[in-house]
Amino acid sequence: MPPTLYPDHPSVSKLRVSIRFLLPVVLAALCVTGMAVPVKSAEPDDEILALKRSSKAFVRISKKVTPSVVNIRTYRKVGGRPYDFDDGGFGQMLEPFREFFGRDFTDRFMGPSDERLMQYGLGSGVIVRSEGIILTNNHVIQDADVIKVTLEDRTELVASVVGSDPRTDIAVLRLPESKYQFAEMGDSDVIEIGEWVLAIGNPFGLGQSVTVGIVSAKGRANVGVADLEDFIQTDAAINPGNSGGPLVDLDGKVVGINTAIFTRSGGYQGVGFAVPSNMAQTILDGLLRTGRIIRSDLGIHVQKANQALLEALGAEGNRGVVVSEVMEDGLAHKAGIRRGDLIVRINNRVIRDVDTYYRIVSLLPIDEKVPVVIIRDSLPLTVMVQVGELPPRPQESPMRLRTALGFSVEELTEDVAERLGYRYERGVLITRVTRRSQADRAGIEPGDLIVSVEGNTTSDLDSFRKYFEAIEWGEKVRLEIKGRERSFAVTLILKQ
Repeated sequence: MPPTLYPDHPSVSKLRVSIRFLLPVVLAALCVTGMAVPVKSAEPDDEILALKRSSKAFVRISKKVTPSVVNIRTYRKVGGRPYDFDDGGFGQMLEPFREFFGRDFTDRFMGPSDERLMQYGLGSGVIVRSEGIILTNNHVIQDADVIKVTLEDRTELVASVVGSDPRTDIAVLRLPESKYQFAEMGDSDVIEIGEWVLAIGNPFGLGQSVTVGIVSAKGRANVGVADLEDFIQTDAAINPGNSGGPLVDLDGKVVGINTAIFTRSGGYQGVGFAVPSNMAQTILDGLLRTGRIIRSDLGIHVQKANQALLEALGAEGNRGVVVSEVMEDGLAHKAGIRRGDLIVRINNRVIRDVDTYYRIVSLLPIDEKVPVVIIRDSLPLTVMVQVGELPPRPQESPMRLRTALGFSVEELTEDVAERLGYRYERGVLITRVTRRSQADRAGIEPGDLIVSVEGNTTSDLDSFRKYFEAIEWGEKVRLEIKGRERSFAVTLILKQ
């Protein structure tokens, strides 16, 4: 008869301990040998299915847009031979023979001295018209003698330049006549922060690549890439070679042209910038229609609004610009805008400062009416202003006008405006001030601009001459002066 074990018997305690330690081992062995009871795998949950749908959406967008994305290689013509005579090698050995037998002898060994093409840049682009119109960055093709474009099927073509705009860093190219697959342009104004976007391009010359991220911010400026900056910021990976490629939304439409990255290492760090598609579209339309960049204008000058003025006008927040001058019979004047009004919003875009104002105004749709929100007498007011065309600056102007007030003026050309920081200003440039003259005593300096004479805007030399010559000898003349860091008015007497 087997012994009876009671619960409190020492043998029972030992058995319990043995079972407690042996049970996991037995179960593990059963699982290994396949004797364990199979567990039914769980069905994918809703979150996994949603991720799979997102993944398929990215695949669909990539297949839709990638055929319209091109690789761009730029070449510059250089002179000389494949081996230079100062290379310290074979060329240097042949130098005495070159002097003795003449150029023909060394050409047999060194090759002809005709110009050669040397690759110096690479980037990306996107075909946006079926006839082969490409949008890319100006810095991708700047100073190129030959531009070669590689399509998705590895076909290589030579592209011509329709035009470019360094101020927005946009360029337009044209491929040889044919039919091409193209990407549809989207509306960058409606895209929101947090939306998914895809960046497609040719990083490091490796070939077409697709990266995914979100819109991190909009309206980024002062990046230092271009004069007119209104960038979309994204964390989709953008690297050297991606410049000029498209940033696309979930509809597969181009909402930006990838342009630059913010980096301390030279590579991707999660901060990339793209020119908004609406800005690129404006440049594209102008170049295709007229062959030149058309800037828009409202017919007013503005200045920074200090805190005291903002409080006096009853403005909320530190935003807005003050109207300092309204062109007589101009578009803004006809719409009812007055000097002293505070502009806080144009075409549904917030105006933060003077740079924001000119950046937005210079790319408004010409001949269309846009809403301008102003604050007058502490009350908001919306006026509809028709957009006009800003007259282009002269490219060069040797004419200089010397006045009896002790200063000389000349046209403010495009190059001089860029060099002196007058990118958005109009006026005539003071080039010389006579010592101890009225102008000198009034504090006028070379490099200042005269923006008005007796309240009349002097946007060029002809208008300055017209208003200035209307002043009689012995009469007072009031001049509005704008310097690079100051603005003031002076009253002088026209003396013989």
